[in-house]
Amino acid sequence: MLFTAVISFFSYLFPTALSSGFISNLRLKYGESILVSIRCCERLTEKLQKAKCDVEFLRCCLIYNLMPNFINIRLWKPGVRRSEQYKSFQRNCLIREFECRQKQARKLEKQVSAILIELEKHLSSIDYLNVKKFFYDSASRIHTKVMKTHQKKLEELNRGPIGQNYEEMKLKLIHNISSYTLSKVEERLLCRGWDFCIENKISNFLDFETDLELNAMKLQSHCHQTVFSSICRKIHNASQQLMHTSKHKKISNLSDEELAALKSLKSNNNIVICKADKGNCIVVLDKVAYMEKAEDVLKGKQFEPLKNDKFHREREEKLNKYIFSLFKQGVIDNKLRYQLQSTCSSLSVFYGLPKAHKTGYPIRPIISNIGSYQYKLSKYLAKAIRDARPQAESYIKDSFEFVKRIKEIILDKQQKTYIMCSLDVESLYTNVPVEEAIEITLNYIYKPKKLIDAPFDKEQMRILLNLSIRDAPFRFQNKIYKQIDGVAMGNPLAPIIADLWMQKIEEKLNRYTTSKPMIWLRYVDDIFCVFTISKEKIFEFHTRINKWHKNLHFTLTLESDNSIAFLDVLVTQKQDKLTTSLYRKPTHTGLYMLWDSNQNRRYKLGLTKTLVIRIYRICSSKEIITQELHLLRATLTNNGYPPHIIKRGISEGEILIKTMSHTKKDANNNKKVIFFTIKYYGQESITFASRVKKFCRKLLPNLTIQFAFKKHMSLKSIFLPKLKGIDEEKKKKNLVYSIPCMNCDKVYIGETSRMKETRMKEHKANIQKLSSDSKLVEHILKYKHEIDFSNTQILAFESDWKKRVIKESILTSRTFGKAMNETKHNIQIIS
Repeated sequence: MLFTAVISFFSYLFPTALSSGFISNLRLKYGESILVSIRCCERLTEKLQKAKCDVEFLRCCLIYNLMPNFINIRLWKPGVRRSEQYKSFQRNCLIREFECRQKQARKLEKQVSAILIELEKHLSSIDYLNVKKFFYDSASRIHTKVMKTHQKKLEELNRGPIGQNYEEMKLKLIHNISSYTLSKVEERLLCRGWDFCIENKISNFLDFETDLELNAMKLQSHCHQTVFSSICRKIHNASQQLMHTSKHKKISNLSDEELAALKSLKSNNNIVICKADKGNCIVVLDKVAYMEKAEDVLKGKQFEPLKNDKFHREREEKLNKYIFSLFKQGVIDNKLRYQLQSTCSSLSVFYGLPKAHKTGYPIRPIISNIGSYQYKLSKYLAKAIRDARPQAESYIKDSFEFVKRIKEIILDKQQKTYIMCSLDVESLYTNVPVEEAIEITLNYIYKPKKLIDAPFDKEQMRILLNLSIRDAPFRFQNKIYKQIDGVAMGNPLAPIIADLWMQKIEEKLNRYTTSKPMIWLRYVDDIFCVFTISKEKIFEFHTRINKWHKNLHFTLTLESDNSIAFLDVLVTQKQDKLTTSLYRKPTHTGLYMLWDSNQNRRYKLGLTKTLVIRIYRICSSKEIITQELHLLRATLTNNGYPPHIIKRGISEGEILIKTMSHTKKDANNNKKVIFFTIKYYGQESITFASRVKKFCRKLLPNLTIQFAFKKHMSLKSIFLPKLKGIDEEKKKKNLVYSIPCMNCDKVYIGETSRMKETRMKEHKANIQKLSSDSKLVEHILKYKHEIDFSNTQILAFESDWKKRVIKESILTSRTFGKAMNETKHNIQIIS
């Protein structure tokens, strides 16, 4: 499966077939010496093609952690084979072999290129082109033969198919509705999915170094200074090895053709590549068509265009003034004030996700609030309201709770006829009346007594909710709008506000005495009902509830063949009970985290266990569980998972299910767990984590160190910024900068969350006033030098204040004493 794309790609490059007498004619035409050169180039081309196939084979072995037979060494002690040292030695041998074959391929490529240059001088243009076709035909035969052999070897080593079965999955995974025709390699790349992570060499490790400093701060309070210094030295040594290895890495989980295709797609400004609204498929649209669909949505009554960002600045200023007034009144402390206030924020960003399951691919509007003036406040209020909100009897948290509630129902089919149905609210978020929803939320958390753990009274909370939700400005490409009504999908408050509004609306159900559903369970805007009345009366009930509110419209779906789907559960009436099984929507693609995605192996094994637990918790009979496990094996195989990993994951998942009901005693319950969070760069990150854990166990026996790995360079991180559009202002704020001296090699390194121009004006004003607390003024007065503001440089970007200060300190330390400023953070690891 893995090499299918590579084989098919070569077949499209050149047409094949040359006459059998072609070489003989060249001898007669150009002489024996040219024929010798052609034959030599033919042999070298075949060798080059075999070398390239070998490089691809070894690359796959390294990605899938497979050890070919020539790496296996006879050992006098068989137990050593299972040790980490032996496995590391094997991998290093494989890397050396990979690098050796790469050098060989490059050398052959130069030789072939040199001969072709000489042939071009002596042959006519037609003969030269035919000779190149001849070489290509010869290379293609070798390529096909060697690739098939290597694929067979890989499948034997993997004990099953290797790589994603994209030929079977691609029809579901890619919806190309653009005028651009995707090549085979581009299709193969996009089939990997929105969350596929790319492994490649890393050149800039400033983010990694910043994470290390943050993680070291977590340890400082748990150990003596001497022990802490020793740990920091060891972490420094381990990190240097990781950075050195990652910087010189020559292995990627994408082939050279796929990396070139990625670069081509990224630079194509005529198309838009995005994830579908539901499912894991990718949709490719013409940019013009995407813009038209988005603008049609923005013509709706809940949006209003603005001429400039003046309204955004006014809203930010209003929010900050009100938070400052709360601080002055003593309602909030200084820490909460800085947590909630906004400094030089960005506009929220509007973008659309195409609904691949609907005709015409309409888009679902998303307004991302990250970095906006109300984001931090919305996040704080959302958590406070979620923790304090009262739960309705109809509320269900997830599919597992739904199944648990369903299992308790007993049906009396001898006396009654039961009809199941589902109700869905159309466009709930955009139709929520904001003022009414805010009032309902306040009544829930302040009446009859205050439930929320926040220092605000009801009136103050009302003002904060209005500032967080109402009249929110946002950007679409280069145009600015504001949302007049409804809540934006993307605002942290949106789900909780919409849910509480629905909770209040459904209280009207209590007024019904007849035609009332026997069961009413709700998950946000999806409702599951069971009736004991006729279909005609159900339709009447549906008509009546559609009159509950002018903004509310329910769609009704009745059961079919005694079954109905709700969330990811298929509910079926069987005798006197309701049975449950897994339901997959038509948009389900079967794509999960691919085995060759650059993510920790532990997470991939965890995915398998999670899917097994989901099967056991949702499916109500052994027969259904057996069928689902069989389907899971096939799905994971299509995602490139080795058979032994699938078997292990299913076994461990079944063990977890058996132990979930029992209280498990934790052997480490006296140990404090500290999580280290770093980006995942590949096998180097695993080695680094292993080394850190090992010496922390020795030096800090009462602490348990766990590593949480963040994604690094996914397809989403490449294509989503293009979908959102470029915000030029983001490049001018939340940055670390340097200002050089005009007369010496000293430099000032600073950080700011505001616009760069604003900070430069402040520096110039300090120099004019000869401010005593300015390091620039101190340097000027001491050495009689001038500051070169014309050569100011941006060194790094960071929106998080703590990380920005650490980056400033790291970059200051790298000047080796030539910085005018002092470090704000005491560097522990990076020197």
